[in-house]
Amino acid sequence: MERRNLLKGVGLTMAAAAAGSAQAAQPTVTLSPPPKTSGKMLVNRPRAYAVLEELKLDGLIAFNPINVYYLSNTWPLMTKFRTDNAAFATFSRNPKDPIFLVTGGAETFDYANAERELPEMITFGGAANWQDYVNATPEKMKVEPTPGRGRGWQPLPTTKLTPREQGWMAAQQKYSSTAAPGPAWALAKALKQYGYDKKSRLAVDDMRIALMLQQIGMDGITFVPGEQVFRKIRVVKTEPELELQRIAGRNNAEAAMAVAKACVKGMTYDEIEHRFLVECAARGSEVMEFLVGTVQGHFPNKVVEPGKSFAIDAVSHYKQYHGDFGRTIVVGEPPKDLLAREKAHMAGHDAIYSVVKAGMKLSEVRKIVLDAEIKAGMPEGFVTCTPHGVGLEHGDNPSRMDVPFSMAEDIALEENMVITIDMPHIEIGGHVGHHEDLIRITKTGYEPMHTPGPSLVVAG
Repeated sequence: MERRNLLKGVGLTMAAAAAGSAQAAQPTVTLSPPPKTSGKMLVNRPRAYAVLEELKLDGLIAFNPINVYYLSNTWPLMTKFRTDNAAFATFSRNPKDPIFLVTGGAETFDYANAERELPEMITFGGAANWQDYVNATPEKMKVEPTPGRGRGWQPLPTTKLTPREQGWMAAQQKYSSTAAPGPAWALAKALKQYGYDKKSRLAVDDMRIALMLQQIGMDGITFVPGEQVFRKIRVVKTEPELELQRIAGRNNAEAAMAVAKACVKGMTYDEIEHRFLVECAARGSEVMEFLVGTVQGHFPNKVVEPGKSFAIDAVSHYKQYHGDFGRTIVVGEPPKDLLAREKAHMAGHDAIYSVVKAGMKLSEVRKIVLDAEIKAGMPEGFVTCTPHGVGLEHGDNPSRMDVPFSMAEDIALEENMVITIDMPHIEIGGHVGHHEDLIRITKTGYEPMHTPGPSLVVAG
């Protein structure tokens, strides 16, 4: 069978591209509409206060872009450009204190638009007397530089500005006139408003923050590595997060199934991956990773072969929230030994999905799946199960904080956690399979975050 046009049904055909048809360029898949809670703050404030209280921390400072986004509801322009020190966000244990987004002046127009809920903002620019700090002594570094005030963007004098444009100019003037002479001094301004410039314990998701602040003299603060603190908070989702993740899960699964059904003999990994990129983009999602074949090894003979199963493991995100989906694919008639594997595979699936709910530990989930699959005939060495949280990261659940290396914490499931029960089976030289669905945990069970279905997809 000839390989199909990989873009068929999702974008331009070659003929349409050659003709330059604007109408034909429109994808046949409709972009997902925004969620009902679009624009609402994402952070789970009650959980954040409880976690900070439990760990005896006064607050949080975020540098990792996903944590800045989580706290501030903003993905700053300079973060998109991968600029060093693009943005930070601060959060205090005191509910009366504001959240601060600490970033460059490029965000002023976005703030003036006010199209979503926003925290307070502190901006930073450069130092007018930067030459005084070349090879400066430690004591000199503690002296705040003179802020450099940029002119900003200027209006056309002969044009009457719209109310929106007037808002841009007003915001630019407001924040440029108060900009700190660098990110460290801007962070210091936020912390001083909290009263955290002396004796306090702050969790930071990047210890470079500690170095920056200690360098300018804020050495009365105890800085605690906070990557797992953020995950401990983020693992239970708010309703705005859940709505984003429902879209992410649906887009991801639909894109992956469209790719799976389009697979035919002779296709390469690159061709299949490209189709997934197009399918996700048409729905408004972006690809994070897409494994096809025998996980990272791809195909044993570099192409899809009839009767030989392979796995897809698809992860994409919608507005930074991830979907995760896996299936077993075979082109042509499935052989009997593959069907036997899939029957055992589904025994594990049915066993866990009939009982999973809040209160169950991750280790219990894993044991139920493995026991059921092995009992149904799956060889123990070919199967594994990795239940994990999904959210702003593909693996969104916290690791233990009492060991100096990464070790997943055996957490109990809670209502509004979003997880997948990752169930691959891999036989080098034999069949490969996968089943993974995105679900929201409830008190009595779960909510599927995309259309569920059998593990095995017969294509071609």
